Amino acid sequence: MALSRQEVKQMADLARLELSEDELAAAEQDLDKVLGYVERLQKVDTQGVEPAAMPARTEWREDVALPCDEAAREIIISNFPARQGDLLKTPGVFENPKGGKA
Repeated sequence: MALSRQEVKQMADLARLELSEDELAAAEQDLDKVLGYVERLQKVDTQGVEPAAMPARTEWREDVALPCDEAAREIIISNFPARQGDLLKTPGVFENPKGGKA
């Protein structure tokens, strides 16, 4: 099931994405690949395969801030590789996924 350029543009508009013509072309190809894979999955015979479900976690731990003395706080902050004042800087999830080279 191939999508037309207009359908891809409509989806981008719904997602509030401004895509250039090159980005629309790339998105069109990527979506065609995804939909092709879904079509392949729909052809897999699943007769006799029991559905698997992961039970939802029903008990959640409350997020509690524990007090810490000033000396311990300074040790923690001083050992952090990147910081800005008292803020600790971590790698961006989408900028450098899984520790790969950006």
